[in-house]
Amino acid sequence: MSAGSTYERLLSESQGGGLEHAGGGGAPSPPDPGHLITELSDEVAWLEERLGQQADPEALERLKRGAAHALREVVDHGADARLGPRDMASLEAVVHSDGSRPVLFVEDDFFDVTAPAAVDWVSRLSRIHDELRTVCRAVGRVNDPTALLGYQGTAWAIDDGVVVTNYHVLEAISSHPSRIDGKFGGELKPGVAVDFGGEVGGGPSDRVFRINRVLGVGPAGAPERAHPTLPSINFDGLDLAVLELGRVSGRPFPTPLQVARGDDQATRGALASRGRSVYLVGFPGRAGSTTPDVFAELFAGVKGVKRLTPGVLTEGRGEVDEDERRWIISHDASTLGGSSGSLVVDLEAEGRKVLGLHFAGVPDRVNWAHGLEGATPELDAAIPGW
Repeated sequence: MSAGSTYERLLSESQGGGLEHAGGGGAPSPPDPGHLITELSDEVAWLEERLGQQADPEALERLKRGAAHALREVVDHGADARLGPRDMASLEAVVHSDGSRPVLFVEDDFFDVTAPAAVDWVSRLSRIHDELRTVCRAVGRVNDPTALLGYQGTAWAIDDGVVVTNYHVLEAISSHPSRIDGKFGGELKPGVAVDFGGEVGGGPSDRVFRINRVLGVGPAGAPERAHPTLPSINFDGLDLAVLELGRVSGRPFPTPLQVARGDDQATRGALASRGRSVYLVGFPGRAGSTTPDVFAELFAGVKGVKRLTPGVLTEGRGEVDEDERRWIISHDASTLGGSSGSLVVDLEAEGRKVLGLHFAGVPDRVNWAHGLEGATPELDAAIPGW
């Protein structure tokens, strides 16, 4: 699917009232550039009030001009739209603000219901209020005192005092990292920890746990199986690390989250299927974004805080090209640098079961996660008694 057709679908979807109404009958309304630019302006105004700072006026004007140009290209040419990096960055700002794929602050272990972009999601997400709070409490920022922004990615609780993140996040917080047969070689940097607070405005300060040791890592994958156009990506490998946290007297670990298992007789390893509604929780904000966050040029305060992003699975297990192991899924939720290690959670049924571990993507909205139903044996091996 081209970037033009992807954004045409997302922007048309927002005109119809969000994901809940997708496929609800009739053709979707075409994107209305004027209306979408107004919503973008409203989002910026809300951020100015929310963060207590003014957007850079020149950067804001560039953003509006870029968004108007990119929207017109999509409206006029659809799937054949010619979109450069700045065009897609501008469209990202639009889909973050128009309600189709928002990036919502997490506050008090829940999403910020006052955000203009949240209007189409308040009802649906509020139905899983308790489950959503459990998920948000279980997601932490992987702090690294040596990093430019003080952190390297996201981790989440899978067992008591045990978290999961990406292997490439572990590499970033380690010295001389290596992996052979599920075993990690290397040393953790001093001071690395997982902060389960990290919300906008600071959040709870008593949820930080140092990383004690590495329990296990996923296999690297055969070098000859590297992605044909993205050599840093290898679908034959498992970009996963399991870390043990150090205990702090009087401070309980977050409640571990339920994970979809490949050996579940009820679901038969097929829960992560195409079209399923999902949401991610993580800490977007670093450079090297999967999908650029133009708001970061306007406001420093959007970086490095816990945020929630909804979307759908665009490919289920066994549908992703080059994935012979059947442990990759794809999704269209907004993901930014720092989202590495975010969990992909089922928005249907119970609303709290983890379907995947986000690890990579490319800027035209192809986002990949490891479907954990396909990685059950590796998790069993790394987590005693799991």
